[in-house]
Amino acid sequence: MNVQRVLGSGPSTLVFDLLVAAWVVLCVLLGITVADAAMELTALSDGVRDAGGAVVSSGEAIGGVEIPVVGEAFKDVGTQISETGREVAGGGEASRESIEDFARVLGFAVAAIPVIPVLAYYLPPRLGRGREIRAVKSMRSAAGDDPLFVEFLARRAVEQLPYRRLRKISDRPWLDLLEGRHDELAKAELRRVGLIRTRLGQQDS
Repeated sequence: MNVQRVLGSGPSTLVFDLLVAAWVVLCVLLGITVADAAMELTALSDGVRDAGGAVVSSGEAIGGVEIPVVGEAFKDVGTQISETGREVAGGGEASRESIEDFARVLGFAVAAIPVIPVLAYYLPPRLGRGREIRAVKSMRSAAGDDPLFVEFLARRAVEQLPYRRLRKISDRPWLDLLEGRHDELAKAELRRVGLIRTRLGQQDS
């Protein structure tokens, strides 16, 4: 599809702008949904972290038991249990951070992969068309009601418009140019670049 040709009129440009914007919003929402779903996996790491905390508490409780003769042994066992619990809790916390990072990257990828090619294909001609419109507006403002400018637009229409569109304007556009009938061709050129107007003297709609 030739985007430059599709962007040849205001209504078609508006439709494509809305379609591209809707596609971007849809992809972003999909990325957010996927990221949120991946974030649900943090419940597993939270369970591991909580279990580690419980083990730490158990170890501290065992280490705090004071029994004659074997008291030190209980303290050593309690210390080892607490250290194991801290390692488990730390592993759960690290796992949670990894899952969160993965969820963000996955959500961004899901949103960006389908959006970037569309924007890379659509934005350059869209921005170029905007520059063309500004240039035509500037030329028209400088020309005012100069009939030579109207003739210039008419000749541009004959050069740029497809034959099927020219046939809708005139059966013999070459005679229109020769005999000075420029208005309809000039308006067709303004429509081609997206300046939709009913008469050459009216403001753009």
